Amino acid sequence: MATITILPSNATAEVPDGELLVEAGEVAGVEMEAGCFNCSCGTCVAEVVSGMENLSEATPEELDVLDQWNKDPEKFRLTCCVRLLRGACTLRAGH
Repeated sequence: MATITILPSNATAEVPDGELLVEAGEVAGVEMEAGCFNCSCGTCVAEVVSGMENLSEATPEELDVLDQWNKDPEKFRLTCCVRLLRGACTLRAGH
């Protein structure tokens, strides 16, 4: 099981390994903002405070969207297409 924490509410939940971040946030009781659900609009961008090493690799499509939003892919990810593979991750929801 993996663990997700969403700031600023500090909501935490255990989720199955491989869960999408947007779904993990909802399990934690946080309504995560998302639009397209296919890694193309950037609505779901969130800051990764810790645990980047526990997330799935960024795809070229995700990197393009992050670039369009002027977000550093080493600090931000799109929650609709990134999976929490193992361990723990802390996100700051919102833009």
